[in-house]
Amino acid sequence: MIAVAFKVFLVDDDRYVRKGLINLIDWKGCGFEVCEEADNGEDALEYIQKFNPDLVITDIKMPVLDGLELIKHTVDLKKTRPNFIIISGYSDFSYAQRAVKYGVHDFILKPVDKEEIEDTLRKVADKYTKELQLTRNRENFLAATAFNDLITGELEEDLFYGCVKKLNIDQSIGFAYIIIEVNNVAVNTIKIREIISKTIHGEDLNATTLFREHDNNRIGLLVKNEEIQQFSSDIVHFSETLKAQLTIHLKTDVTIYVGRLVDHPINIKDSYEAAMKVLQFKYVEASDKPIVYGKTKNKSINYIELDQTQYQSLMEHIEENRISEIRKNVAMMFEQFQVKAFAKDAVRTSINRVVHEVVKTLQSMDGDESKLTLLQNMLNWDNQPRTLSEIKNLFLDFLLEAAALLNQLNKECGSGNIRRIKKYVDTHYKEDLTLKTIANKFFMNPVYMGQLFKKTYGMYFKDYILQVRINEAKRKLRQTDMRIYQVAECVGFSNPDYFVTQFEKTTGMTPTQYRKKL
Repeated sequence: MIAVAFKVFLVDDDRYVRKGLINLIDWKGCGFEVCEEADNGEDALEYIQKFNPDLVITDIKMPVLDGLELIKHTVDLKKTRPNFIIISGYSDFSYAQRAVKYGVHDFILKPVDKEEIEDTLRKVADKYTKELQLTRNRENFLAATAFNDLITGELEEDLFYGCVKKLNIDQSIGFAYIIIEVNNVAVNTIKIREIISKTIHGEDLNATTLFREHDNNRIGLLVKNEEIQQFSSDIVHFSETLKAQLTIHLKTDVTIYVGRLVDHPINIKDSYEAAMKVLQFKYVEASDKPIVYGKTKNKSINYIELDQTQYQSLMEHIEENRISEIRKNVAMMFEQFQVKAFAKDAVRTSINRVVHEVVKTLQSMDGDESKLTLLQNMLNWDNQPRTLSEIKNLFLDFLLEAAALLNQLNKECGSGNIRRIKKYVDTHYKEDLTLKTIANKFFMNPVYMGQLFKKTYGMYFKDYILQVRINEAKRKLRQTDMRIYQVAECVGFSNPDYFVTQFEKTTGMTPTQYRKKL
């Protein structure tokens, strides 16, 4: 069945023919409803202008104004352009020719065959439905573009008011931009819109709400102050009601982020930006209630990273498959996200840094990434709305899986420990490192470790330590104004003179000469 009922107008000087058509045809099943009927062309022309039907079914031979003249006059009006179907007892080819000239859709001979005319009606309705959908798609696209331009705020004054007019926004009322986040990617955004519209407008089918699609299963909407007034004049109560209705009907968790209330369309951009800032509190504020700009505007949110030592510690535990320590580190990490008020983007950066480091370590050991069954979930974890607890569980499961795989690779590959030792030196070069202390730390025989290191990397262990320290010293000489003794201390030399000697031996110049050469 066609979803939209189009209007059809019947014109025939024979009353029984008209009534017969009305009773014979399954109009509703074909997507039409009869809006009016007339027994002559002159009256029909008047009714066509009044009712603006989508389709006119007319006879040819009629008093006052025949069918073809009716079609011609209607075409000449240019204000309305319905489709025409001619039903006639005359099979004269000249009539058909003239009918084609005026754009008539079909020419059906009497007596009317029910199946034939219903098939024709369905084709016309299908044509109209496609045209209507194209028009709606175009209008929706233009409205979405105008709304997007409005909230970005990058419009000249004349274009701004053009958008306001196009979107039918009342300039005398206040507004607030709200972001809805549904914790279930299977939920259709159309359903979300329907629930929101019904909550705000009830059964008022003429009322409209401006929506904007966000990424990651989020949808934004512009709420009018007069709509908020219905809910105790309080935007918090309004948001709580909206959240409750969405949760009930969608049967999943919903988080709402509320921008600040503004008093003019020109400030809608400010409300949108406020809502986006509130979104950064996603992992700090409790999501069981709407997160409102008014309650977060005086709170600080931090765009920081975890301490470098915390990253190093976690990676060491992963590489050594220390399950209990991994659990403790992850728990501490996520606790800091909340205690130190990490912004949503900062949480993403911190988690992704560990994930990428795990992948990098696996690649350095010639491991197969496809064996990490949770890798794709972790690479795309932020593309789906999740609670902090859900993210923590996914992250921990991924790290435990990675630790087990790395442990297996270490057992299979004799050089596994050597790679870990090299990586340890890369991050602990400031400390007092010797072949013996490192061998003890990694439960290896010092002689065997030295031989294996030389075999794997083509240089002696002590030479590699020196290389790392000198390279880091060169970086500090280039990028800082630290004194030579300070540089020496920073890269693991307790004796500045010995540092200068080793630096000159390695580079062919003293640290001072190296810095001056830059």
